[in-house]
Amino acid sequence: MCTVTYIPTKNGAILTSNRDEHISRGIALYPEIYQFNNRKLIYPKDSKAGGTWFISNEHGDAGVLLNGAFEKHIPTPPYRKSRGHVLPEIFQFTSPFDALKEYNLAGIENFTIILWEQGILREFKWDGGKLKMKLHDKGQAHIWSSVTLYDENMIAERHGWFNNWLQLHSEISQKDILNFHTGTHTANKDYGLLISRKNKISTTSTTSLCVRQQKAELYHRDFIQNIESILQYDLMQVQHFNTLTTYESEFAKKN
Repeated sequence: MCTVTYIPTKNGAILTSNRDEHISRGIALYPEIYQFNNRKLIYPKDSKAGGTWFISNEHGDAGVLLNGAFEKHIPTPPYRKSRGHVLPEIFQFTSPFDALKEYNLAGIENFTIILWEQGILREFKWDGGKLKMKLHDKGQAHIWSSVTLYDENMIAERHGWFNNWLQLHSEISQKDILNFHTGTHTANKDYGLLISRKNKISTTSTTSLCVRQQKAELYHRDFIQNIESILQYDLMQVQHFNTLTTYESEFAKKN
């Protein structure tokens, strides 16, 4: 999995994810608010491994996980733990970014994490041996596709769809981006935004977080059961960050 988009707005941002999974994986639990170490974490839970691919906290920080890093890899199980546990564990700390820098990733399968933390947009890729980070312009819209399901040509074409769609929308709402995720090239079951492949890999859900000022709305739609869920919650102010330059230079020294 999956497909992820980031949309900047006047007062915040929207992160949206289509989850592509084998239908035998089971139905994920709907987003709930969980309490860990005096922190409130909001996420849908994978019913098989207990982790998640999409998470937020009471400060409006958010993380989305995609399978794979730079290229499609050959899985080498058994793994120490499911990569779906990474997000819930790093979000138990004041700064998920700091926690991910120190996280023990040995024995965890390759992944990509899109991290939106206090107005900074970062992309992390774990290739099984090294964690690499890339900063993105928070003022620009972005799209990511999992390299385990989509080859270079598919990813390039999907980028083209997204860029063409952006040109038709000046101010994008959460409803607009949800329409993109659920209504783009629906006849293309192999690499449209909603896939349904003969090997039983399908888009099982769409999850979207809209953060604006001190409010957040988490939308989740389960396509297996065709049920929608919406969580709305107030955000808390937080001040725990040094400068961006300090953070990035510290990370660069380790990599």
